Amino acid sequence: DRMAHIGVHKQKQEGLNWIGVSLPLGKVTCAQMRGLSRIAQDLGDGDIRLTVWQNLLIPGVRDANVDLAVAAIKKIGLAVEASQVRAGLIACTGNAGCRFAASDTKRHAAEIGDWCEPRVNIDTPLNIHVTGCHHSCAQHYIGDIGLLACKVSINDDGDTVEGYHVLVGGGAGQDAGLAREIFMDVRAEEIPATVERLLKSYVEHRSSADETFLAFSRRHDVEALKAMC
Repeated sequence: DRMAHIGVHKQKQEGLNWIGVSLPLGKVTCAQMRGLSRIAQDLGDGDIRLTVWQNLLIPGVRDANVDLAVAAIKKIGLAVEASQVRAGLIACTGNAGCRFAASDTKRHAAEIGDWCEPRVNIDTPLNIHVTGCHHSCAQHYIGDIGLLACKVSINDDGDTVEGYHVLVGGGAGQDAGLAREIFMDVRAEEIPATVERLLKSYVEHRSSADETFLAFSRRHDVEALKAMC
């Protein structure tokens, strides 16, 4: 659960803490990186540890320095908290920096977060993986919701727009399994609302408040999930 990697956490060593910093889709500016370096040097043990969730950790923060460190992190425009929707969003570089990508994954992932966060209250772990091509650097096939970029035809002249195939129910580790395709060729502009419908269907039809999106999506076949949406 990516939420477990964000916020202030006690270390095994008495009186020390590590702070998980939430980076918006793994993006950080030069000024923010220099700020994090100063925070780690002055208030931590000098290390910065990267995670597979496109965020980072500052370890070795003494109890007396936690509030100072959190305030300093917020001052440079970063956060030590995030919603389940925001915390679980990851995206590959996209066509802003990769010639293979079929869409602007970072921008579209941000739009998903901006749209869904105020509209759906998700209180269980949720991973949304947005990837720009079949190389799947963001591993769409193991996301609770996976988005694989594609070009969507809009007329008979061959004109296309950016879009995605939508998959659900992927997982790794003890939940290993490949996601199943539920929608194809969805225009990028329609993706935030599509994800919203998936999440609202989950909240409405889950078996209990503790059932995760992964368990919910695997409990139903694709046609049943489509009907709920």
